[in-house]
Amino acid sequence: MKIQGSCHHRARMLRLMWLGGSGIVAMLGVPAHAQIAPQAPQEEGASVADIVVTGSRIASPALTSPSPLQVLTSETLENNGIVNVQDALQQNPAIGLPGFSRTTTGNTTNPGLSTVNLRNLGADRTLVLIDGRRSVAGVPGTAQVDLSMIPTPFLERVDVLTGGASAVYGSDAVAGVVNFIYKKKYEGIQLNAQAGISDRGDDRQMVLNGTFGHNFADGRGNFMIYGGYVKEGAVNARSRDFSRYDYTSLGTTQRAAGNNDANLTAAQNIFTPFYNPSNVGPGGIFVIGSQTGRVIQPDGSFRAYNAATDGWNRAEWGLLASPSERYTFAGRFNFDVNDDVNLFTEVTYSNVVTKGRMEASPMRTDSALGAVPGSNGFYPIQSRVLVPGGNGATVLVNNPFVSDAVMNAATDRTGDGLKDMSFLIRATAFPPGTRTIPTERDNFRAVLGGTVDFDSNWKLDAYYQYGFTKQTQSMSGLANLYNLAEGLQAITDIYDFDRDGSTTDAVCANADARARGCVPINVYGANKLTPEMVDYLAVSLQRSSKQTMHVAAANLSGTVFELPAGPVQIAVGAEYRKEASRDIFDPLTNAGRNGYVQLTDTAGSFDVKEAYGELVVPILSDKPFFQSLTLRGAGRMSDYSTVGTFYAWNAGVEWAPVEDIRFRAVYAHAVRAPNIGELFAASAAGVIAITDPCQGITLMTQGATADNCRAVPGILANIQQNGAFVLTQADLSGVGGVTAANPSIREETGKTLTLGVVVNPKSIPALRNLTLTADFFDIKLENAISRVPAATVLNKCYVAGQGEFCDFVTRRSVASGAYSIGSVEQVVRGLINSGGLFSRGLDLTLNYSHEMLGGTASVSAAWTHLIKSGFQALTGDPYDNTMGELGTPRDSVNVGINWANGDFGITINNEYMGPQVLDYENFQTLYRLADGSVPDSKYFRIKSKIYTDMQIRVTSMKNFEFYIGAKNMFDINRPPVWGGLPGSVNGTYDVLGRRFYTGVRVKL
Repeated sequence: MKIQGSCHHRARMLRLMWLGGSGIVAMLGVPAHAQIAPQAPQEEGASVADIVVTGSRIASPALTSPSPLQVLTSETLENNGIVNVQDALQQNPAIGLPGFSRTTTGNTTNPGLSTVNLRNLGADRTLVLIDGRRSVAGVPGTAQVDLSMIPTPFLERVDVLTGGASAVYGSDAVAGVVNFIYKKKYEGIQLNAQAGISDRGDDRQMVLNGTFGHNFADGRGNFMIYGGYVKEGAVNARSRDFSRYDYTSLGTTQRAAGNNDANLTAAQNIFTPFYNPSNVGPGGIFVIGSQTGRVIQPDGSFRAYNAATDGWNRAEWGLLASPSERYTFAGRFNFDVNDDVNLFTEVTYSNVVTKGRMEASPMRTDSALGAVPGSNGFYPIQSRVLVPGGNGATVLVNNPFVSDAVMNAATDRTGDGLKDMSFLIRATAFPPGTRTIPTERDNFRAVLGGTVDFDSNWKLDAYYQYGFTKQTQSMSGLANLYNLAEGLQAITDIYDFDRDGSTTDAVCANADARARGCVPINVYGANKLTPEMVDYLAVSLQRSSKQTMHVAAANLSGTVFELPAGPVQIAVGAEYRKEASRDIFDPLTNAGRNGYVQLTDTAGSFDVKEAYGELVVPILSDKPFFQSLTLRGAGRMSDYSTVGTFYAWNAGVEWAPVEDIRFRAVYAHAVRAPNIGELFAASAAGVIAITDPCQGITLMTQGATADNCRAVPGILANIQQNGAFVLTQADLSGVGGVTAANPSIREETGKTLTLGVVVNPKSIPALRNLTLTADFFDIKLENAISRVPAATVLNKCYVAGQGEFCDFVTRRSVASGAYSIGSVEQVVRGLINSGGLFSRGLDLTLNYSHEMLGGTASVSAAWTHLIKSGFQALTGDPYDNTMGELGTPRDSVNVGINWANGDFGITINNEYMGPQVLDYENFQTLYRLADGSVPDSKYFRIKSKIYTDMQIRVTSMKNFEFYIGAKNMFDINRPPVWGGLPGSVNGTYDVLGRRFYTGVRVKL
């Protein structure tokens, strides 16, 4: 193992060196020019040099941002000990729940990814740029860029532009743009080393990187290279009190169906934990005859499942944060050929190895992901065996692994004259006892471009870019269901079919299966699977994916003519882009026969030809009450090979009555085309958790919902058996979810209005470093590309009584394994253009710096206040409010305080998340009291949280800076949001607790 590990490490290093060397060769062959971008204060004011601001393609010495723009500087990243730039972005109140992050994907098939989600409108609606150019996606089939590949020390700043920007940058910029600006013409050496650990002794981190830059040819040329290594350790779920046990909300177990005053007590216990272990453990759960939920004991007898003694704790095997090891290389080379021509090239390469982990896989006979689909999971435990030389005569032979007690109680449930049974068991015997998901990703990006200044007014810039993301992944601990189905049909080898001289051993009943090496399988009790049985059953999911992007673009900008108020400027350009993606799985996963999930191969591509234009017209300048008045507009035509031609545009106005105050307004018509996964992915089946609106209904429960539920035979039978519709944990958390793409999907449209004011009182000396902004935003997304939520399908069917939605729900007609009669077996969730998303609110920011106590003190603050946030699942549906619900706080604030002189520095950062409540429409309303009212919202409320980070720096030694810091300094706990409650708690709150780090920077 040691030698193999060393070889793997060397192979990765060789690949890194090869790609990095190729990039250097490319850079040495082609020089380049950097597009000068402003620092945060420059964005709001004037500069003597031409600048390009995120949100515009026009270079101007006095250009300002037409839309709200927040800037994260490299100094801010350093002063907060940022390892992954996503961690810094998540502190911005305008940014919502991450689609992927370390703490949301450790227990999934996508560990180690980092994405960004502006305004909570979805990561696919936030466009990520590097120096104003697109980057290849890191998530197969999507447009979502993996931020972990961004070399943080290579960044000059990060611009966060909120509001539709499709007219300037194209599709996907519906919610806004996050633009990563690399350093340009850096000269010197910077080395960084940082180590960190949580106060629980986990989440160990090590960061090593270096940047070298050098000017040559009398300053006409510059090259920069960067190399970095980051290692982040795993955080096990069992290492934290809130996640070490399989906790469910006690209130969800106490809820009564219909209108009932007992729901007040249930609501009061919403945040009380109840240990609710899985009823599927290593010994399994069986249906034997008419007896459900049976456990087979070592002596062959069986009894009813007892949660106290038989329950299995899934939680302790999962991860709160996935481990990762990342190598990153970046380089940039630019050269002024002459005074008018500049050429540049950029290369970035990142290699990430990570490993997710989940509890051992369920191995079942029931459902589409079971070994015996089509018979409710029942398989025969008897076989009719042909008598050798008996002219077709058969003899009935029992399964030798099935005890007499079980055989005597079993019945024929399928009508074929053979006794049968079904089960659901936890495959803990499959090495390593859990499902592990080792994943490796390679991201490569190369850009070649240049600029030509024709005269003082006109400039042409053009570039070509190529990028790819490759991923290889596996998941261990799964079962070959073909082999399981054959191995379960075992018989006593009364005719010595295997020719081993014994007629009392077990063999597979099917002769063809025996010829293929079938091993008879014993699942009838704990620890029955032998190593030979495990070898026959155990398989791994295999996945290989690659996404590529080619972009070629040219942009011409300059002054058309002069007006009394200033120059009329335009930018026109064209862009060609081609994207392709393939996501290939092993045959068992394609067929849904690995016992875990069905994932089908996806391959597709599109190209798009685009033309755009932008116009800035100064109307008034240096007049009373009109220091400046400027109109602007932009338009883009996009011709997609998939959905045809559509248009995006925006129009804006900026008015500065005096030098210190500027008002701005922009209306944008933004568009997003469907991505490859939305167009080309085939149907896939997985496992989801649901809230069943029929749970708890009795024969006496009144109302349309109760009537609709009791009309289902399986539900009625459950009620008759139990007195109410009773479901187990497996019934609610082991539901099959079928998803599918839609080749007929169309583009979606976003309409964005922003109105704002910028105050920078330059005329007051003491306040000239103060900048205040206030912006109102209103975003409406129409014909949203969305997948119908399972909750919507179930509520439409049973609560609203819309029968067409019941066609997407399959319920069990009989009990099977750990699943109850009447429980939901499968929900189909389609992809559609329908409904919409809405977000409306206010952004306020403050930035101020001032000399104080022998140093410079600064404060920065950002506050987002929501006025409206929600969605319509389907066109015509009532508005579903999400404002203030878990994951969408009404108020979010970030305040950073910094003081530094030549010897010392300190930074304190505070993040405030306002109180949040659980989903009202789809959750709180399930707790109605006898009079039809909903209990006071205080029972569903989560208190506000404040997280404080701190860093102290010593800079007194020449060229050296030592620092130490703490994240979540006061160890604020995650709120008590337990299983069964809606919302993403791990994506919203810090789940790791207090962490410490220390490091050193060397700048030469």
